[in-house]
Amino acid sequence: MKKVQKTLAVLLVSAMGVASLYGCGGQAADSQGSSSSGQEEATTTQAEEAAGTEEQASSGGAQQLNFYAWTSPENMVPLVEAFNKDYEGTYELTYQKLADAATMTINTALGSGESIDVMTQASAMDLRVRADDGVYMGLKQFFDKEGWTYEDVMGSAMEETMNIEGDYYAIPYCNNINMVWFNKKMFDEAGLEYPQAGWTWDDFRETAIALTHGEGGDKVYGAMMDYADGDGDNYWDLIARQKLGAFTYYNDDFTATRFDAPEFKESLEYFYNLAMVDKCVVPVDEYMALQYYRDPTGMAGLYNGKYAMWIAPVYGCLYLNESYGEIPEGTDIGVVDMPTVDGGATITTCYTSTASIPASCKNPDAAWDVLKYICIDRADLFAGPKAMHPGYEFQSDEERDAFNHIIFDGKPGLDVDMAMEVMAMDRTLVSKDNTVRQGQVGINEAIKNNLTLVFTGEMSVDEALANLKEQGDAAIKADQ
Repeated sequence: MKKVQKTLAVLLVSAMGVASLYGCGGQAADSQGSSSSGQEEATTTQAEEAAGTEEQASSGGAQQLNFYAWTSPENMVPLVEAFNKDYEGTYELTYQKLADAATMTINTALGSGESIDVMTQASAMDLRVRADDGVYMGLKQFFDKEGWTYEDVMGSAMEETMNIEGDYYAIPYCNNINMVWFNKKMFDEAGLEYPQAGWTWDDFRETAIALTHGEGGDKVYGAMMDYADGDGDNYWDLIARQKLGAFTYYNDDFTATRFDAPEFKESLEYFYNLAMVDKCVVPVDEYMALQYYRDPTGMAGLYNGKYAMWIAPVYGCLYLNESYGEIPEGTDIGVVDMPTVDGGATITTCYTSTASIPASCKNPDAAWDVLKYICIDRADLFAGPKAMHPGYEFQSDEERDAFNHIIFDGKPGLDVDMAMEVMAMDRTLVSKDNTVRQGQVGINEAIKNNLTLVFTGEMSVDEALANLKEQGDAAIKADQ
């Protein structure tokens, strides 16, 4: 596949220059692989554009294209410069920063009448609504022209959730794979072996209990996880997701929820026991008060010894960059696959952010070139600096390793060898993205309202699941 050959060549060059990469909150770095002559050409192109954009348009010059996202503009310079160099004389890409990834922010931009060629979003539900409302263009036509299938390029986990009635309205530009980060020094001090691939949820629980000690404000917890409130990723259902797969909350024909399934009781009861019985994970009141649902704060809690294990996506390593805070001397962070129920094949949850082409786009083929460049051809310049995996599937071990070096190299206090080794292991991915509209708003609201009470001890597991079933089914029925 031509895509693979081009991407691998780019990644190998990028990995060699990984020290020049920047983080989302760091300082902008020079474009990787740029020679002085390339920089001079970019400067000349920008000067020509400033002097005569109107003349270029009238004489058949470079077409102006606009890419919208919420990343800091200085961090987008390498991507924009690389695109404009590769498409010099054909396209001129401009980056437009959104205030944030909120639904209203993006909808306002899409409805503004501005020329938008590629738009990003973090919400799979927002994507579905925009696709249903005709705001976005179907992308299967472009995959067909390339001779690709969506599943071959993006993988089965992405295809399953991005397939909307036979078409695809977005490409994931990142794949956020959940892992367990751990403070190796805390394991060493407790005389415990580091967790290994193939460990079980029982192993996780025993380890968390063993690493919990102290009282009051001095208490140290074995682990920290996101709850069903704040901006967290709601890890209470992880065991159910590992067992039931994508679209976990729904039955097979999406006419009802399955919160009455034994897998949900097993999952919620497990995390309830961690929080309320064993008291070996950060309690919900501390979690909210200390804002541990914010990823930079989450990593800081880990390396400062507030807890020994942290469930978070691979991009969590980004917050070891000193731009997010001073890293204590001797910080030593390891990473391991998520536990499974039986210690068998690794099943890991993931979720994405995506990019789409608005239906109002004036030149769809040009917009596809931009979309493909951002998400596939040069994911090393967009997902890579964010310490995120690209949305597409790696086609070789060399391609995988080159991208993982971009993610992990240069992160102070990280055991890079361990991280590389873990990410080279085989795993089955289950996407947490939900592009089913029926009842989703009501289901999410029910989860937030009921699960908060479970983890504050005000509601039992059985009561919460019964409420989720009743309220979720009613929400689905109301949407039919």
